Amino acid sequence: MRPFPASVEERLSGLPVEYARSARHLLPPVDALIMDRQHDRLYERVLHALLDLADGDAHQLQEYVEAAERDWRDVLWWAEEPDR
Repeated sequence: MRPFPASVEERLSGLPVEYARSARHLLPPVDALIMDRQHDRLYERVLHALLDLADGDAHQLQEYVEAAERDWRDVLWWAEEPDR
């Protein structure tokens, strides 16, 4: 299993076990997001945005991950704009 940023791991550890297990498998590695590896903080924001948007639903998480793999900026916008 690939490591995620500490804040994401901490968040996953506080979620229901089955969902956290699914999320660990569904969350994308940084290279799947066509993102420069220098942007660790940005990658971390995208992972948190994915978890926020999915709101505990693994099916929704998968859909948002697919969207992030097309363009991660959309996911940030949806999660961070109150009127999305």
